[in-house]
Amino acid sequence: MRISGPLAAAYLAEIAMGITDMLFVGRLGSVELAAVGLASGVLFEILIVAVGLVSIVAVLAAEARGAGSPEGVRRAVRQGFLVALLLGVPGTIIGWNLAPVLATTGQDPQVIAFADSYLQAAAWSIIPYLLFVVLRSFVAALSRAGSIMVVTVTAIGVNALLTYGLVFGKLAMPALGVAGAGWATTITIWLMLAALVIHTVTSRHFRHFHLYAAGLRVDPTVFKEIFRLGAPVAGISLLESGMFVAVSIFMGVLGASWLAANQIMFNVLAVGFVIALAVGEASGVRVAHSVGADAPRGVRTAAMTGLGLGTVCMLMSASVLWLFPQQIVSVFLDVGDAGNTDVVAHAVVLAGIAAVFQLFDGLQAVASRALRGMKDTLVPMWIASIGYWLFGVAGGWALCFPLGYAAVGLWWGLALGLTITAVALVWRLMARTRID
Repeated sequence: MRISGPLAAAYLAEIAMGITDMLFVGRLGSVELAAVGLASGVLFEILIVAVGLVSIVAVLAAEARGAGSPEGVRRAVRQGFLVALLLGVPGTIIGWNLAPVLATTGQDPQVIAFADSYLQAAAWSIIPYLLFVVLRSFVAALSRAGSIMVVTVTAIGVNALLTYGLVFGKLAMPALGVAGAGWATTITIWLMLAALVIHTVTSRHFRHFHLYAAGLRVDPTVFKEIFRLGAPVAGISLLESGMFVAVSIFMGVLGASWLAANQIMFNVLAVGFVIALAVGEASGVRVAHSVGADAPRGVRTAAMTGLGLGTVCMLMSASVLWLFPQQIVSVFLDVGDAGNTDVVAHAVVLAGIAAVFQLFDGLQAVASRALRGMKDTLVPMWIASIGYWLFGVAGGWALCFPLGYAAVGLWWGLALGLTITAVALVWRLMARTRID
């Protein structure tokens, strides 16, 4: 709880920053809102691969800490900085040049123009964010994630002020419109990185690791290990996000009202999922710590505790979905407006299915990260590829179109994919942590 609680608050704060951007940009117009939504979504897909790679630093640092090796912790973090820079530079260049690529998909030229304006500013946030993830992994590996929560929650207010000022020209700032939202994001993330650097330099809990004492040099062994373990993690992230993108595309084929309902429920599910994600990250850190300490019973305890806590959190989230679907939808739409009748009805139907599979969505998140703490990343990637795409995407498509179950079939396919993935990953975790 000491690790996962602050991490969950931090992840929710990042979601809140995204929502804040959309609320302010939405006041500029629907075209501007669509442009920022499209651009930020594509930028996120670039980031998620790189974040998957560098997040493995938490496992390496926690294992070294368990083994009583401050030098091992320092090596993991410093090599993480190098990997973040190595990925961040091309990521930034790609971000600058995304607009012409998006134009080839047939988007409205106005949307592309606004998206380009946003991307030229927001792309500068990729390098600091990846460096921030490395430091976040370091702090979490030492079971002191409270500082992450403080920094990220404070950033909500900073981001809101900057977005308001730079989008509309308020608070003595220039009016930059859509570009202002991108610059607000970039400045906020640089400030988050600076705050965490200062904290890790000045706090007595981190000072003796001397993370910044000398120039960065490549340590081939650790550098290669980050890529060897991190590449499958990045693959899992890409497979999962790709599954949800595929479902959204199929829902769009079924009509605008189904697509709107789909997007509402994905936003709702994201809140519950990041809580499971935080529990999984904490479980992975504790597993890796016990691996480093050569304590098999500690590995088993950390894994089972993570699964238990994740189950409780997801059952509570699923209960809310099951019992209060209408009230949840009313947060996003005026349920009394006759023009929203179809979207509300569709969203309530999807909420019922989501309540069934959210437990398994959370369990697969926890199990995959606990396995990651044992440096088991390749097999989970193959499990995810089969579960997400063979059963989730292909199965949902078959239920939706050939078998005629439409959106309900598509979402039951999603449920099937997540359930199979969760069962397989939990079974593997139980087998890997069994004490003879």
